[in-house]
Amino acid sequence: MKSRSIAIIGSFKQHNESVQRICAALRSAGITVTSPLGTQIVQEGIDFVRFATDPTDWADSAVQSLALHRIFAANLVYVVSPDGYVGKTTCYEIGRVLQRQQPIYFSALPVDLPVHIPPSFVLNEGELLDRLGDPSWTPSWLFEFDGAQTSAIERALIKDALRNE
Repeated sequence: MKSRSIAIIGSFKQHNESVQRICAALRSAGITVTSPLGTQIVQEGIDFVRFATDPTDWADSAVQSLALHRIFAANLVYVVSPDGYVGKTTCYEIGRVLQRQQPIYFSALPVDLPVHIPPSFVLNEGELLDRLGDPSWTPSWLFEFDGAQTSAIERALIKDALRNE
């Protein structure tokens, strides 16, 4: 089986238990989890979650940049979105992942994200593990095969953004 790596994103503040459960299942299946590295939240109830593994002397923005570096290092991204909730930081990360044309999948259809998500990009934990265990499965970019008008516009926006860099 070729090496697989995955970044898990979502609201750590509201759903860290779900995030950690999927991270543990992936790691025990031999899949590299590039993010999050931490499990223990330093302080409950704050807006920007920090794990015990995060540098304590770094600003939140620097910790977020490091998280993005780890997210971009993965073969694909999985959004833990119970009941469709993702939150504002996760929305930002999803936007950056889409701009990079990196494969991204969701545990549930997001309700607070104004992006068309085809049903084939919604996988429960078992489906994700099955696909990752299949050496013939190749993750897709969200807008690669979907013929929806929204996707065509998104592809054009991304193409323009990349051209102007």
